Amino acid sequence: MSMTIRPLRFAGRAGLALALWGGVLLALPFVGEPGRQVAVVAKPDVIVAAGGRLVDVRGDVVLARSDQPGFAAALYRNGATLVIEGRIAGGCFRARPA
Repeated sequence: MSMTIRPLRFAGRAGLALALWGGVLLALPFVGEPGRQVAVVAKPDVIVAAGGRLVDVRGDVVLARSDQPGFAAALYRNGATLVIEGRIAGGCFRARPA
């Protein structure tokens, strides 16, 4: 086996793992139970219009929650750019300085 094939295989597997992880982060807000925290790239008024409440603001990302089923779809309908699973993604964004 060539020495150049091993790094390519590793890169391919790593890329596949990252793509699958991203898919999980995107899918969980749609399949999770109501009340699940989500990370939203949107203005706070979009979250309120979708029937949610703000939990925390971290830069351009807002952590939000709603007890209504279909909250993620409502966020997209009201103009959210991105909605991902909040408990996992929340740690990826810095808290806004006080």
